Amino acid sequence: MSCLGVYMKRTSLRKLLTKALRAAQATTVLTAATCGESGTHVDLSLYARPSCTATGYPSLDGLNPSTPVDYLELRDIPASTSGGTPTTLSQSGVPCWNAPDPAACKATLGKVTPTTTFGINGGCFPFCNPRVLLTTKDGTVRVIETKAALDAFLAPYDTAQEAVLAAMAAGRPPNCTDPETGAVRAVDGGFEVVVPAGSPCGTYGVYQAVLFIDASGSVTERTRYKLRDSDPNCVVGRRPAGLLQTAKTVTRGSSCLGIHFAHSARLEAASVIAFRVLRAELTQHGASRKLLRKASESARDEIRHTRMTRRLARRFHTSSERPSICTQPSRTLLEIAIENAVEGCVRETYGALVGMWQAAHARDRVIARSMSRIARDETRHAALSQEVAAWLWPRLSEQEKSLVNCAARDAIVELRQALLVSPEPELVTHAGLPNTAQALALHTQLEQTLWHRFPGCVQKFDETATP
Repeated sequence: MSCLGVYMKRTSLRKLLTKALRAAQATTVLTAATCGESGTHVDLSLYARPSCTATGYPSLDGLNPSTPVDYLELRDIPASTSGGTPTTLSQSGVPCWNAPDPAACKATLGKVTPTTTFGINGGCFPFCNPRVLLTTKDGTVRVIETKAALDAFLAPYDTAQEAVLAAMAAGRPPNCTDPETGAVRAVDGGFEVVVPAGSPCGTYGVYQAVLFIDASGSVTERTRYKLRDSDPNCVVGRRPAGLLQTAKTVTRGSSCLGIHFAHSARLEAASVIAFRVLRAELTQHGASRKLLRKASESARDEIRHTRMTRRLARRFHTSSERPSICTQPSRTLLEIAIENAVEGCVRETYGALVGMWQAAHARDRVIARSMSRIARDETRHAALSQEVAAWLWPRLSEQEKSLVNCAARDAIVELRQALLVSPEPELVTHAGLPNTAQALALHTQLEQTLWHRFPGCVQKFDETATP
């Protein structure tokens, strides 16, 4: 069991990661893969911009529901533990129009409580905030909080704005501020919506993706085109809260290997701060000396990693800036648990496995030896995240445990999406980074052997279950 209250010993975790590594190697071909078409892009002259609010959310004007309503509202409803208030993102019509008792109708509308944790394209960082579509008709308030319910409400999808809403509900909203990644048009059988893909963070790139939405509301991706490179490696390791993504490599003519390790060095330096902050917060909340000692040891490991990756960057004629981190207030146990699940149990664990892969496949032997040492340390850090989770778990309420599970599951899904684009061939060959197929195989192995214990947002955690 991992990161759900019972931790796995470091030796056991290393055996599991080694097994996952071998399984992934057996299912992939060691060649660089590509995702998307470089050098081309969507002809935006054939598309129109989606209708959006001034705050950047899809407008609700232009919808043609199967049953007409008086009022439509897209609303975010924060988790009760977050201390936030509901936010109206978009609206159309007059609330409670023609209601027999307008005051009672508006009171009901104001007190809507979702039955799901995620809703329609909600989010879980740092709390789960369900996003719902609300309607009123003759005084009756309806809550639409799943993609299936939205389909039943809008199908057949016969307007461009309905297609935009379908894309959003499927977790693929168009960009309301950037025309490169926000456009829509009618085509045979439905609509095409241009949306962003990839991420500005990592080695996978920023892409235009073209989605097809048919009359039933089904969403499929037809193709994608690369727009630009991302910031390499900015999702690797344990990131401290308040990390600013502003550092740039400073040496002219740097190779992608140099840039890669320069960014890695900045992030390793940021991880030093992350572990120091973790130790301070664990001290504040009365954690054991054993946990405090391991957090301090992890910080020292990251100092060594910073030096190693800086040397590798200089070897390829590149230097890096130090990380910029905004000071953050002291956090609650829940906030610490969410960060530990996302940064430790998910990202750092995956990073340890990637380090093992690099040690085995890097053609450059200096890189291979460095990654072998880093991978051993990162495996120990991943094990520490499980020990921290085990200490935190009994101190959380059932609702808080659900929020942690939700955040972890969201991070797992986000990580998989980030792996859809392969690194540069030079990084695959010389630095041993996994290409798309290999990275997805590694991710799948962790899902099957370790991460499946995170039930996500809507399933109840079972403390008695065993792997």
